[in-house]
Amino acid sequence: MKRGPTTFSLVLALLVAALVLALTLGGFLSTRAGLRALGDSYGRLVVATATSVDALASRDDPAARATLARLQQSGIRITTEPPPPSLRRVVPVVEEVGHVAGELLGDPSRVVVVQRPEAQIWVRSERLPGHWIVMQAVSFRRQVIRSMLLVMLFAGLVAAAVAALAARLLTRPLERLAAHASALLGGQSIQQHLRGSPREVRDLADALGAAGEELRQSARERELMLAGISHDLRTPLARLRLALELGDANDPGRRDAMVNDLDELDKALAQCLAYVRDGSDEAVRAVDVPTLLGQLMALRNAPDDWHYEGHDDAVLHARPSLLRRALGNLMDNAEHYGAAPFRVRLQRAENELSISVEDHGPGVPDDLLARLGRPFLRGNAARTGACGTGLGLSIVKRAAEISGGRLQLANRSGGGFSATLVLPLAVRERSSA
Repeated sequence: MKRGPTTFSLVLALLVAALVLALTLGGFLSTRAGLRALGDSYGRLVVATATSVDALASRDDPAARATLARLQQSGIRITTEPPPPSLRRVVPVVEEVGHVAGELLGDPSRVVVVQRPEAQIWVRSERLPGHWIVMQAVSFRRQVIRSMLLVMLFAGLVAAAVAALAARLLTRPLERLAAHASALLGGQSIQQHLRGSPREVRDLADALGAAGEELRQSARERELMLAGISHDLRTPLARLRLALELGDANDPGRRDAMVNDLDELDKALAQCLAYVRDGSDEAVRAVDVPTLLGQLMALRNAPDDWHYEGHDDAVLHARPSLLRRALGNLMDNAEHYGAAPFRVRLQRAENELSISVEDHGPGVPDDLLARLGRPFLRGNAARTGACGTGLGLSIVKRAAEISGGRLQLANRSGGGFSATLVLPLAVRERSSA
């Protein structure tokens, strides 16, 4: 499998590209400014030279001729030939010089720039018709190219060094985090190794630590589930085996006991499967909560012990099967550990819907109240779910969290116990409320 680039190489390449782009743009802008400055300076010099040569050429004396001869030796001459065509593109600097000189002379047509192969500036004489003053332009091409290459090489080395340092500073915290990822997922703190790291890296470390804690919690729950299933199935299976060995299947009373054991096994497995399949993949639909509560109370073994109090028109957007299972577990818990009469209270706030299941039993000791809702917490005083699996309230709590709500458990002041499922209303239901 082909390995992808490292973060260091990506950051380094990005920084180098940014620095090279900035240096190129800066060089271009400085070149433009320098071109204008050179054009203005040499343009004035060309005008002064052409004016002086034109004045000397109009005089007929030995001093003027001697001066013109010395100027001719330096590359400045007067000719009657017209300017020849250029053999290649004119150097931008010389072209700018000719443009400035033409503007200063007041007639741009008097100045012609020629490139053959060296640059020449031709200025038409004002005093001698048909004569041209020819000046050899100083070529800066080689020097400019050489200096530009040196500047680019130096700037590239500086950019590479700065980019390498910046990339190392940016990627070093990630390397530290990768080196201690196993310890972080194992529950150890690595904050001492991330001192001076950016906030995003520390946030990533916190997120990985939270994810590791969830994984460890899931692993513990799976271990508890296996242990719980093994414990809960062993007793009824032993009774069934003993009954089969004794031939109790022919006795109607003993056969009913065997059927009850099978029902107990089925309920225990159903609770475990319901806890594993949390119902988060179920589609959200509109649920008429009072109607659902009425159906659940009518299906109880003693429906006359149940009483409803609250609104008659409350629609909640939730997962129907998950909500039905959670409310059924609360009712099972009340009947298993509480005492009649039972009451279901439905209260509707501005943005929440509260469903309370209350009983008149002995309640829960204070030291166990804060622990209720943990998976596989068992014992009569702990009021766990039906069939002794310890998953009843855990399923309700998970259902509340999946729906964005919460489960509130408390002892009633007048005696008994109250379990309240608080769920958020949908946005359209809030507006209609």
